[in-house]
Amino acid sequence: MNILITGAKGFVGRNLVTSLENIRDGKDRTRSIAVDEIYEYDIDTEPSLLDEYCRDCDFVFNLAGVNRPKNDDEFMEGNFSFASTLLNTLKRYNNTCPIMLSSSIQATLVGRYAGS
Repeated sequence: MNILITGAKGFVGRNLVTSLENIRDGKDRTRSIAVDEIYEYDIDTEPSLLDEYCRDCDFVFNLAGVNRPKNDDEFMEGNFSFASTLLNTLKRYNNTCPIMLSSSIQATLVGRYAGS
């Protein structure tokens, strides 16, 4: 299985990459999945690689996004716009693989997260 992880340098992405590498390399035998390739995509990845990854992947973990944006434009560009680009690229290659979407939302807007 070829797995694409967007937001691969974030906290969740880094740990997911490590876990998948351990499965692929036989260090974690508690999972019965075959991991062939792990495609890591992040904000500083060469954009043309998204085409290759979307063409060849069998599963996508979309962890990319902007946390606590300063305004609506930053949210739309960092979250909605990239998700649309990802989906359109998969569509261009007729890739109907499963996609796990991730979102962070505060359970409460009091205390430290007030106004976020």
